[in-house]
Amino acid sequence: MTTFFAKSKPDILTVREHTEDVVAAVEVLRQTYGEHLQFLTKKEWMLLHFAAKYHDVGKYSVGFQTRIKAAIQGVSASKNHENYPHNYLSVAMIPFEDLENHYELDLKDSELLSLIVGFHHERDRQPMKKEIMSIFKEQIESYIDEIEEQQSVKIIRKPDSTLLEVLENRSRIWRDNRNLSNEQKRYILLKGLLHRADYAASAKRKNEKVDTFVEQAVDCSIANQTKQYMKQKGYSIRKIQKFAGEHQDKNVLLVAQTGSGKTEAAFMWIGNEKGFFTLPLRVSLNAIYDRVVRKGEIGFTEAHLLHSGAFDYLIDDQEKSSFELTTQQMLHAQLLAGKLTFSTIDQIFKFPLLYKGFERELATLAYSKVVIDEIQAYDPHIVAILIKGIEMIHQLGGKWMIMTATLPAIFIEELEKRNLLEEKSTVKQITLLPDDRSQATEKMPRRHRIKILQSNILNCVDNILELSFDKKVLVVVNTVKRALEVYDALNGEEQSDVYLLHSQFIARDRKLLENNIKSFGQLNNDSPGIWITTQIVEASIDVDFDILFTEAATPDALFQRFGRCNRKGKRPGMFGEGFTPKEPNVFICAEEASGIDSIYEYSIVSNGLESLKNYDGELMDEETKLRIVENVFSREQLEDSEYLKTFDQSIMELNHLTPFKLDSKEAQNILRDIHSCLIIPGQELGDEARNLVELYYQMSNEEQIERKKIIQELNQLTVSVNKFSFEYRAKKERLSVSSLDQKAFLHYKIVNAKYSKNRGLELACDDVNSRFF
Repeated sequence: MTTFFAKSKPDILTVREHTEDVVAAVEVLRQTYGEHLQFLTKKEWMLLHFAAKYHDVGKYSVGFQTRIKAAIQGVSASKNHENYPHNYLSVAMIPFEDLENHYELDLKDSELLSLIVGFHHERDRQPMKKEIMSIFKEQIESYIDEIEEQQSVKIIRKPDSTLLEVLENRSRIWRDNRNLSNEQKRYILLKGLLHRADYAASAKRKNEKVDTFVEQAVDCSIANQTKQYMKQKGYSIRKIQKFAGEHQDKNVLLVAQTGSGKTEAAFMWIGNEKGFFTLPLRVSLNAIYDRVVRKGEIGFTEAHLLHSGAFDYLIDDQEKSSFELTTQQMLHAQLLAGKLTFSTIDQIFKFPLLYKGFERELATLAYSKVVIDEIQAYDPHIVAILIKGIEMIHQLGGKWMIMTATLPAIFIEELEKRNLLEEKSTVKQITLLPDDRSQATEKMPRRHRIKILQSNILNCVDNILELSFDKKVLVVVNTVKRALEVYDALNGEEQSDVYLLHSQFIARDRKLLENNIKSFGQLNNDSPGIWITTQIVEASIDVDFDILFTEAATPDALFQRFGRCNRKGKRPGMFGEGFTPKEPNVFICAEEASGIDSIYEYSIVSNGLESLKNYDGELMDEETKLRIVENVFSREQLEDSEYLKTFDQSIMELNHLTPFKLDSKEAQNILRDIHSCLIIPGQELGDEARNLVELYYQMSNEEQIERKKIIQELNQLTVSVNKFSFEYRAKKERLSVSSLDQKAFLHYKIVNAKYSKNRGLELACDDVNSRFF
């Protein structure tokens, strides 16, 4: 009997062996979370079973077998037979009429089966009925009896031309972007789940079970683990955590201040379900992931980390991870198999862009719980995509939670317009701890007394120095260039404890600096000194300083910076007793701020400052901050702003998007708004990089793990900068730019720019967008 192959690596598998794995994976999906998918009845699961059984029968074609046998033997394949896309051929082999007659299916069901099998691979080459019929006759017809025997399925003798025409016209299923029809819901869920099953079956090794590649730790509960941890520590369940736990069956819109226990509230809401937790910043995700998985913390080991730098972050902690284990962890994270995944949105929220293959993400989120933390930190274009995504998840029966410290009014308005805040499905909660004027037992001192200075921050050097003799002073500016200017101004004085942190240090040095500022900015560290940073400290680094000096920025950004000063309300009051500052501890420099209109829109900054003037010299409570952000980002105050134009334009475009235009990478780049490149600054680091590449090529192809380690080391030598800004400055300053010679490393640019461990890259190529991912 002839052997027909489906896979040549990592193990050689026959078509039958791979099909059995995919069928088993579908069954795992049905048994684990099937009951959560309210739109899938017994009939849909039967259709998915048939899709799994028939999805790869097209691989029996002569063209495919010629190609894969050559790959297995390590020889060049004959070109006598065309290797036509097997997924289209598989549709031609399905006995639709027979299935309809025996299983009470109708034409709509057959059309759906045709689409999910035909597009279980997304290709540039689109299906054509005439070609499929021709290849079927030439390469499959004479093998039908053998295929039926090996696959234990019936194969049709004459392809159904009507259902092949369905393949040619897939976009007809997508007539409306606003409200998903039942046919669209069935299509998304079945195609997405078939992708999940096929990917899981392809990832497993021959002798492994497919189960854990589909879903892991199904019986584990992040809520139970969190409660157990809090009990061990003697922590009581806070009000918002109790609220979240009581509304696990609803969507949740939660507005609460920093330090109120929002993260644990999200875990209480996820409960026993599968969860995805998103944040704008990778470094913030890393910190929460560590809190969740580490012993001595929550200790929930069934969590995954998923973002573009996750592998480097995980492998860096050699105490807990071997290279092989990290590789395996990343594989399961990418398969979306984890019980709880901490992810940036570019990994799981591309689906509103309807890219080719978007169904896998959306079908998974339809039976999961999705937490979107700090939504106000995204730009308006990305917020529009998030809101569209939330709507699609909601329409498919999934659950979402938005939690934030501040929420712009236009976001609330758009959620209401899409009926996402209706009482029957969603609960809203604003929780602000009572301040020190209240007699409540659970209270928070008003932490910030602000002072608006009509001055450039460079003119505040004397004040900063004076306060730093016995206090911790944080200086936050808007651009790297301004950070270097402030650093130089302060270093010109007799002050040794001045440190600098911005986005343009190489990864190896930046990690060290981040650890240093974290250590410095803790309540149990009483050393005075000055740290100068850019926005990277706003939401990503858990520090607590006595004093903040900041350049003017939009109010949401300013309040994030406030949160790094007297963060926990336990810093002794300025020139008084208790923790409420008697003198200003937050100074806002309103004049000549850097980055205005290149980073922050002038009108929004101006409106925010106007609101803050009412509190100049006064204590600010959390409710005031919340109201200022809500008002400044209202449609009335944003009128004629680029921010509002971008938001409205994005919403409109998403409602009229043409499906299946983008591929996954293109969609991901839109979410990242990628215009960045990796550079290795200076001769010394360049030589180190070249040595690593040389070592890489000395290794054999079998030493894949060692090669990955070298790439990880190479990435530690890089700075991510804005591509256009870098090219402009490199040209202007006549810098020498070269690439690493070998093809696989051409995207690493070596530049003879000035770099040092205490100042970073001197080019000041602020990359605003890349700071999020």
